[in-house]
Amino acid sequence: MPKPQLGLTKDFVYDIDAKVPDTEAQNVGLVTTLTEVDFPFIKDVGLSAIRVKLEPNAIKAPSNLVTPGILLIYIAKGSGKFEIVGLNGKRVLDSEVKVGHLIVVPQFFVVAQIAGEEGLESFSIVTTTKPVFEELAGKVSVFGALSPTVQQVSFNVDSEFQKLFISKTTENTNLIPPTI
Repeated sequence: MPKPQLGLTKDFVYDIDAKVPDTEAQNVGLVTTLTEVDFPFIKDVGLSAIRVKLEPNAIKAPSNLVTPGILLIYIAKGSGKFEIVGLNGKRVLDSEVKVGHLIVVPQFFVVAQIAGEEGLESFSIVTTTKPVFEELAGKVSVFGALSPTVQQVSFNVDSEFQKLFISKTTENTNLIPPTI
């Protein structure tokens, strides 16, 4: 019998729970991204990984992968709802998800995750080693890069509504607490 090479375990196994989350909000959830910097093996296979853990009824704000690649999301715990919007702005998926479901998000499509009553934990594989996401809400929202005038014209709203909209979309992280 060949002996297992236990010394190689560290090259092929990574404990994502040991990594400090990229985003964490108390009583809301966390997002942890695993790239080649953390786990060199995934560079060799051309992937990266993301773990999203949401508390009951919390939301992971809409985002899209702007680097070339596809996002595969596996529901590991709990249940909830996923919404995906295509390039033409039309909703292509609005579905309940549960443990064992696998969702494919094509390149540049926008996806939002909404946790159910027992919370939601998903694990994603991204087919690129350096994923870059564009967030549509939170402190790093793309809306923060637009001037107030461009926002008013783009959304066809007055300055009062524009200020309210920006204050609501940029006051939190991309993890949104449940409404009470």
